[in-house]
Amino acid sequence: MITSSALGIIFANVHDNLISELTEKRSMASIPFGGRYRLVDFSLSNLVNAGISKVGIITRENYQSLMDHLGSGKYWDLDRKNGGIFILPPYSSYRMNIFRGHVDALAGIMTFLERSTEEYVVMCDADVVSNIDIEEMIERHKTSGADVTVACKTGKLPLNEKDIMILGTDKDGWVTNIETAEKSQEDVKFSLDIFVIKRELLIDWITSAARKSSVSLTRDVFIPKVGSMKMLAYNVDTFAEVIDSADSYVTISKKLLDPAVRRELFNADRPVYTKTRDDMPTRYGISAVAENSLIGNGCVIEGTVKNSILFRGVNVEKGAVIENCILMQGTKVGKNSILKNVTADKGVFINDGITLIGTDEKYVFIGKGKEI
Repeated sequence: MITSSALGIIFANVHDNLISELTEKRSMASIPFGGRYRLVDFSLSNLVNAGISKVGIITRENYQSLMDHLGSGKYWDLDRKNGGIFILPPYSSYRMNIFRGHVDALAGIMTFLERSTEEYVVMCDADVVSNIDIEEMIERHKTSGADVTVACKTGKLPLNEKDIMILGTDKDGWVTNIETAEKSQEDVKFSLDIFVIKRELLIDWITSAARKSSVSLTRDVFIPKVGSMKMLAYNVDTFAEVIDSADSYVTISKKLLDPAVRRELFNADRPVYTKTRDDMPTRYGISAVAENSLIGNGCVIEGTVKNSILFRGVNVEKGAVIENCILMQGTKVGKNSILKNVTADKGVFINDGITLIGTDEKYVFIGKGKEI
């Protein structure tokens, strides 16, 4: 891998409203996932593994947690004199208000785009859990002569993504038509909102769209240009899932309990990087039971844990039973408590003898720092 001629852009707050249970005090990008990661780690690692050494993170609100996680970018090898990681402010430069959509957001960082020297821009949202070969995607874009290359997947549509693109393509992968999402039981080819485009072309398109007060890349930029632009679909056949609701967060998280999914997502050739923390190994009591679970460092398990994901520093006391749960960092479960189908945010305290039981269709969500 060599240093790429591309600049990375990540939209940190995309679709925060769709998962308000977990974004009340943080951005979509900083939602914990998989026992030790944040959602931004997947987009950021995809870019870094492609040799991209300059990444802008567009923020909007609730981004303190994200800044704490990213720091100087050293865990992604982005703490460098030339390039590195850039936290981009939430106010657009051409008027002092918070952006409404992708077009607004890009217009607000126009100075950043204009001062950059990279030939290409790779844009991605922070709501996709994937391990995609962005380097190959960029190379395909260059050799094809496309104006835009979009990563896409064939399958059932995410239920709540109203602005997602459904793509019609010819046999060579060129996009011939674009429709916006409608609920459908049929498999379709849909965009993962990961794009490669020439930087100068992006500047031109966004400048023009911003003058018209446009908001959506899909509806206001790409769909009107279907007949005039060359858009190439880059098919992603590996694990790639869109988190667009609290239910999908739980469903996708639980897929990690399958070893085959873990091997595909955490590809040794393209590692997923995250902020590391020095912590002791998890300690198991004499009566502890742990089955088919992902358990982070620093946990203390004295009860029973089955089919669950526990983040760092979770404490499960004697007699407690945890089944089909996601317990985030620092959660403490008291003696003889029973939790089934529960998702607890960071720092939750469950007192002794508490019973909380959800269903596969209706999970119990406990907010950050709550005591039950």
